[in-house]
Amino acid sequence: MEFSGEVIDKKKIFNSFVWKVLERLFTQGINLIVQIVLARILLPDDFGSLAIIVAITNYAAIFVQSGISTVIIQKKDIDNLDISTLLSSSLLIALIVYLLIFIFAPLVSAFYSMPSLTWPLRILGLILFFNAINSIQTAILIRNLKFKSLFFRSVIAIPISGTIGIGMALSGYGIWALIFQILSNILIVDIIMSFGLNCKFSLSFSLKRARKLFPFCVGLLMTSLLAGFSDILRTLTIGKKYTTESLAYYDKANTYSAYATQIATQSTASVLLPTFSRSQENYVRLKGMVRKSVRLTCFIMMPLLAFVAINSHQIISILLTEKWLGCVKYLQIFCLLRIAICISTIDKQVYFAMGNSLIGVYYEIGLLIFNTILLVFALPFGIMYLAIGITLVELVGMLILFLVSNKLFNYSFKERLKDLVKPIVSTSTLIVWLIIVNSIILNSFLQLILGFIFGVIIYLFTSYFLKDECMDSIRLRK
Repeated sequence: MEFSGEVIDKKKIFNSFVWKVLERLFTQGINLIVQIVLARILLPDDFGSLAIIVAITNYAAIFVQSGISTVIIQKKDIDNLDISTLLSSSLLIALIVYLLIFIFAPLVSAFYSMPSLTWPLRILGLILFFNAINSIQTAILIRNLKFKSLFFRSVIAIPISGTIGIGMALSGYGIWALIFQILSNILIVDIIMSFGLNCKFSLSFSLKRARKLFPFCVGLLMTSLLAGFSDILRTLTIGKKYTTESLAYYDKANTYSAYATQIATQSTASVLLPTFSRSQENYVRLKGMVRKSVRLTCFIMMPLLAFVAINSHQIISILLTEKWLGCVKYLQIFCLLRIAICISTIDKQVYFAMGNSLIGVYYEIGLLIFNTILLVFALPFGIMYLAIGITLVELVGMLILFLVSNKLFNYSFKERLKDLVKPIVSTSTLIVWLIIVNSIILNSFLQLILGFIFGVIIYLFTSYFLKDECMDSIRLRK
């Protein structure tokens, strides 16, 4: 098996980014359609129960796969024995964590006075084994920038799993439709990757290799555990203090705000980490790549999130029906949160590429402390106060990362402001247009159509007038 470490040209980077964006667009697009259909069929309570289960399994998955993908991508020289060592370790950890989930599932059900949570939690916990395998397979393809292969696996897996979930929902299976939609997707992906893409590994283990690989993994593991702890603590606390319906509104808004940004953040992270890693010793070149990434990400994501925030009521009422209008106010707040996350993701990839994973640990410790304090003081007043507080903490955290990046590879505040100001001005012009459209036109569907079509024209015209570099960067240049 080949594990490429060669220097790659701009065209290959661009093509990799295009394929990754296409993969994310297809995955998120089809999955969004599936989730919309499921949300129209099922009740908010079903999604609230799922949010509790997914919060637990997602946090458990951190122990299984965190750091493994990144070390495969970041390490300059890696071979089959390294891969097998990582896979064996990951599967062993998955077994231990799953047994804990299986044993303590009844206690979780008792805590929420919901006996129906026990077996769904136990069954969804099986995803840990599938994730362990998938994280290795995906990392190898990303390392070699084979994003075309990632695209085609999604083309097959997402529609099949979506059909399974919708079919079960129509048959009255409730939360089980959501559980099996998630499980079937990752299982199909693993099968395709194992047989269709010829990614085969042994379960051999080398203690010598493990001692070299695991120190970097531990740093990333700690970062992910700290970052994920705030999320699971919020979800489980909201589910306990408020109704599962209230949790569903909060969680659905969080999920929907993430759909668009995941296309940018995951595509950016997947392509930029191997790219940054190849330039980790050339600070001038690295800084130039980071600035271009920041400009392009903001150029795309700021107007998109602004459009969703301004038209959140129309979007939710049309797509999900009025039973989901309770999530509108959270969706508006989380759009601002996602802008900060998009920008911060790029800086974090630089730190990982340079082998400075401990920076992420310290950063997440700070966020965890502030988010925990926020949870204690804000939640009694309502979930909305918590959502606002989370957003403010993330924005402050982003500013702190700006300071770190300035010190680490000399990306100054002045340069950062120069990279951000043009998309901010163009997005502000778009917001003014959207407000005018919504105040004049009463039909929700027309508001979305006219707002989007003319909004794109106004945004691009403003960007052109401001001589935004991204108007040129979006075209392929050799």
